[in-house]
Amino acid sequence: MRTLWTSNTPGIGSTKPESPVEHSGKTTSAGRKFKQFTLPPILRRNSKSNSHVSFPDVPNTSSLIAAPQKELLTFEQNLERNRLSAAGQQLIDREEHLYGRISEVVQPTTEREKEKEQLARDRKALLSHIDLAVKSSLSPDKDRLEALKSAVKAILQEEEQDRRWLKQESKQPFWRPSECRRHHDTVIQSLVEECMVNAELPPKESNKLRSSLQRDICGKGRRLQEDLLMVVKDVKGCYPEDMDICNLYGKMYHQAFSAGMRKIAEYGLDMIDCSYLLHWVNVAYPEILQNLELTKAINPEALGKLLTEELTTHLENQYLTHQETEVQTLINKVLHVEEQAWREGSVPELRDNCYFSPLAIDVIQFVHAAFESVETVLGDTSKVQMIACLLKDFLNSYKKFQEKVLQGSNNRNSRTVIMANLSCVEQFRDYIVKKADLFPVDIKECCLSIVADMKNCGYRYLTSPIHKDLKSQYRSLGTPIWLEKKHVFEKLLEGINKHTQDVMGLTDSCHQELLSQLHLEVTVEYVRRLLKRKIKLRDKEMQEQAARSVWEDGQRLNQLFTEAGSREEWLSDILARIAEVLKLQDISSIQLEIVTLGQAYPDLRLNCHTSYSHKLLLHNTVAM
Repeated sequence: MRTLWTSNTPGIGSTKPESPVEHSGKTTSAGRKFKQFTLPPILRRNSKSNSHVSFPDVPNTSSLIAAPQKELLTFEQNLERNRLSAAGQQLIDREEHLYGRISEVVQPTTEREKEKEQLARDRKALLSHIDLAVKSSLSPDKDRLEALKSAVKAILQEEEQDRRWLKQESKQPFWRPSECRRHHDTVIQSLVEECMVNAELPPKESNKLRSSLQRDICGKGRRLQEDLLMVVKDVKGCYPEDMDICNLYGKMYHQAFSAGMRKIAEYGLDMIDCSYLLHWVNVAYPEILQNLELTKAINPEALGKLLTEELTTHLENQYLTHQETEVQTLINKVLHVEEQAWREGSVPELRDNCYFSPLAIDVIQFVHAAFESVETVLGDTSKVQMIACLLKDFLNSYKKFQEKVLQGSNNRNSRTVIMANLSCVEQFRDYIVKKADLFPVDIKECCLSIVADMKNCGYRYLTSPIHKDLKSQYRSLGTPIWLEKKHVFEKLLEGINKHTQDVMGLTDSCHQELLSQLHLEVTVEYVRRLLKRKIKLRDKEMQEQAARSVWEDGQRLNQLFTEAGSREEWLSDILARIAEVLKLQDISSIQLEIVTLGQAYPDLRLNCHTSYSHKLLLHNTVAM
């Protein structure tokens, strides 16, 4: 008897299938075991048709006594015990017997055909058991993994047999090539699709979601995550590395989830469901794939996106447009309420003796919620530019409202409204600075410029009546009376002190800002009065007296404001440096000092350096 080939099929860890026999033994009355040879049932039933089993060598007498018996398992028994690679090997052996050998004994054609038909039926039964083992891969049954390992070995044996037949010129069985590997992948695809279709959340979690669509998406996503983790932890060990089973499952689940999401996206989604779907596409699903356990075995980059770029862009534009419209409506309503209250003469609410407006809190809350929603749904802060532009447009409208209040100063509540809104302006500035990463650079700079203008206008509005009241004291500065009599500056200090005490209704930070602004404005006015040339310094003694007065006034002015709360302590240095200039005799030195002074304190520049320099030079030239 000769064969065309010998089976040497690679398996998992070993190239051999499970042994088709099991050990069993009996003990004699003397206590010794002997080996019992059992004739397989198929041989007892039909001695002429014996291709269902593999024949062991006939044991000798010594082996009958010394070795325990191995029970020879039939194909049916191997199949029943899920010893699928052993069963598969038996079929391959029968296939060789019927199709691949030259027998010395001529077998009747009818009998041979019957054996072929039986082999085909047995193959069908084997493939059915392999399918069942693969379909049970994700079940909780503890024995499923052993069955799966055997099934995988059987598949690899079939693949090897296909390759052998390709090398033969003789007629092959009609089932060759069997393409078991491809069929295996198809079975997994069907398994995955079935799992995703039947995916459901536990009732307790399901009740937390608003719609059936959300429950469907979350259920599928949860099932995908749990099954892929099971594949990586358990199923992976049943396959050889070159089958890359984890990426295969990852691809199948991705395709199934993607198909489900596309179907959902084609519906007319309301905005809540649309944002939920986008959250899964852009955030939740990528987070699942980045699980540390999964990334060890599955390449998320190879899977791609759940939805096409075209469909995703359409949904994102729909979502962003809705967010824009909603936020714009809300913040415009807040401003409308504020303006309406002012027109009706309402005085802002007092909280802790400070005038309060909820405008900034409400607007920032709506804008920031939109920022967070966009980031949560789209997973990308670069797409919040539209919301940032809304805040810029709102601040422009808010500035126009402030201008109306400033122009309508006859309204008895204008002053209190400005006080309340100065706190709002401060809150907007702080928010923009703190969340600068959410704003494109040009939008951020524009917003900060708007709030800076609003702040300056608001504080000037509050300090303007103070300067008006101090005008008579300002007139005496830089005159012979100011130089000769100390009480002139004393009256100015008394008037300033009275106004700083009377400023009420601002928050602590705004009160400090107001005093700092007033400190700067009084210093500028003081310098401006000195430059009006109402006094001529005819000699060095007058120069030194004027310099001393300027220095002393600067120190006292700075002390008053810093004690009241001003943060602009640097202003005292300005009057001190002007005092030093008044002492100089050399014209070039005076010119240099004036230019240096203007560069060091740009906030105090009047109309131009030449005017500033010319007037001081004129005073000193006369003296010389």
